[in-house]
Order: sequence, then structure tokens, then C-alpha cells
Amino acid sequence: MGEHRPRGRSEELGDQLTWGALRPGLVGADGHDVAARHEGGQESPRVRPSVAPTRAERPTVEGTAHTLLDGEALYEITETRISYHRGDTAGQARIEAVLPAGAGRWAVVTDATPFHPVDAAWPDQPGDHGDLTVGDQVTPVVDTQILTFRPADGAVSIGPEVTARRGDTEHVFAVAHLIVKQPEESWIGRTVELTVDDHRRRWLSAAHTGCHLVAYAFNEATDELWSKDAPRDSRGSRNFDAAALIDSRHDLGSSVDRYRLGKSLRRKGFDHARMLADLDSYLARANDLLASWVAADAPVHLTGSSDTFTAQRVWRCEISPVATMPCGGTHVSSLGQLRSIQIRADYRESEKEMHLVAASLPR
Repeated sequence: MGEHRPRGRSEELGDQLTWGALRPGLVGADGHDVAARHEGGQESPRVRPSVAPTRAERPTVEGTAHTLLDGEALYEITETRISYHRGDTAGQARIEAVLPAGAGRWAVVTDATPFHPVDAAWPDQPGDHGDLTVGDQVTPVVDTQILTFRPADGAVSIGPEVTARRGDTEHVFAVAHLIVKQPEESWIGRTVELTVDDHRRRWLSAAHTGCHLVAYAFNEATDELWSKDAPRDSRGSRNFDAAALIDSRHDLGSSVDRYRLGKSLRRKGFDHARMLADLDSYLARANDLLASWVAADAPVHLTGSSDTFTAQRVWRCEISPVATMPCGGTHVSSLGQLRSIQIRADYRESEKEMHLVAASLPR
């Protein structure tokens, strides 16, 4: 993408956002280790502000970043406090920064948000859409992405540009609300009303919960196909999902998980030839489990140590045995909010891949 500059006084900084490839070894916002799931690229260059802060000017409060011009702060970015993990779809916040995000879009950064961002490292759940309202001006939010800010030199990364890991103390992590209308600089410091598209969120949450349950159901249904012991999921089944998953994508009420059925999986002790020979039977077992869990209306929880964006969160579903896994997405609060979860499989011989396609429909 091309060079994009902020307007007004911030243009004097000469900030430019250069977009690059993902770097391997990343940990996604939902807690997945994706080191083995992305081929490496080179870290893209950062262009420093023309006036970098001196050591004395750098912030001393952890989790806060400033961009400075002649010693004066143009804006301040703190780690975003999030509320989407509680199911919130509306909230009030303070605007901390407005920044160019490329392709004619601008990023509005707030101190808190109910908007869930897509994680470029493990982009299973898309970012929320909705509206932000400043005064009487309503502006559509067309995407929500992760933003990092490096206080040492003012470098900003947004979306696919982000390479920092959570826990990296050199970067501040924030949520960027992307808009296509250039915002006013007078927005900085003002109160904004944030409203998520509730219909879209509900369908994405259904897809995410369904995707987790599909993994547990298929693990249990195929447990007999292992000839060796293997790492087990939280319910005690050997973990086919963890052993073979390439990637996962969610859409409105649906998800697709891609699994590699190759020599490596066979060496681990999983008989995928036997599974493919009787695939309909294993799918039927998994679908029966999914139907029973939905009928039981099991509660679903997402808990974390704090409301800060980078805090680790755990998804928990009260089926029997209980299912838990790290997750930073959004979910239904009980399985009774789903009409059904059903899966089908698509095996691609030329690629040695099986795709599990799930329809998870909210009520």
C-alpha cells in the first residue's frame, strides 16, 4: 500500500505506514500459537517521525505512548480496555488518536471499546462493524483491527502490519476503529459513543462458539483412530484439532477449519485413511454430540484477569466434561441461544486437506 500521512499538525511528523508480510512466531489475539501456521516474511520497515522523542521525553508510565513534536504531546495512546468479552455492543469512550490507516481509511483509537478487532496473525473472527458518534455526527465503522504503538520512536502498525507479541513491553496495544471519512483533529480528547452492529456480532459469536464445539465433538468422535497416546483436549479426548489444524475462518453463522492429513499426522499415530473411508460415520457421531450439547443449553463463559486488551482470556462451556480453551473472541452466553450446529466435510485429495464446514445458527 502507499504512503499515508495524518493531516494538520501531525503531518509535520512525516509518519508513514508501510505494510508488510506477517512474520512467523506470532500469537493471535485468541491465544492460538500460530508459529507453525504462517510462512515467514521479513519484518516490514518502520519510518520514524522526523522528531523522535528523547530518552527524557519518553513516557515512564507502562502501557502509555505519546507522539511528540518539539516536546509537546500530539496525542496519547493507552492500552485499550475492552468489553466485548462480556457481550457488550455499546459503550462510551474518549478518543485518544486519529491516524491514517491506508487505502483511504482512518483509524480512530479510543481508551475503551466494545468493538472486537480482527487479529491479522490468526484472523479467525472478523472485526466488528458499527457506528461511532461524536456530538451529532454519526460515522460508520467499516472494520476493527489491532494497532500497536512504539513509544521509543513513534512507530505505528495497524492490522497486517502488526508483528509485536502480546507482552512486548516496547509496544502499546490498542483497538483501531476504521472509518472511510477523514475525522476532524478536534475529535481527539472528545467523548464518543460506540455502537456495534448487533446483528452481525450475534452471527459471528454463534460461529465462534460453534467452531470451538466442533473441534471438541470431532476430537471425541475420532478418538478411537489414534494408535499412540497424544496430547489431549480439556475434555480428555486426543486432540485431532490441535494436531492437524492449518487455519480457521468464521463468517456469519458459519466456520471453516482446514486440516492437513499428511505423513506428519500419520507418524503421530492418527489413522486418517480409516477416517476418510468411513467419514460419514464420524461426522454423524460429531453431529449427534453437537445436537445434544445445544439441547442441554449449557452456559458459556469468557473470563480474564482484567479488561485490558492483552489480558489472557479463557472460553469455558459447561458441557460434560467441561470444555475450556484460551480465546479472545466473542461468544454466545449459552448454547440455548443456538438453533443448531451441524458439520459437513470436504476432502481435497490433491492438497491432502480436509475442510470441516460448520453451520452454527443463532436463534
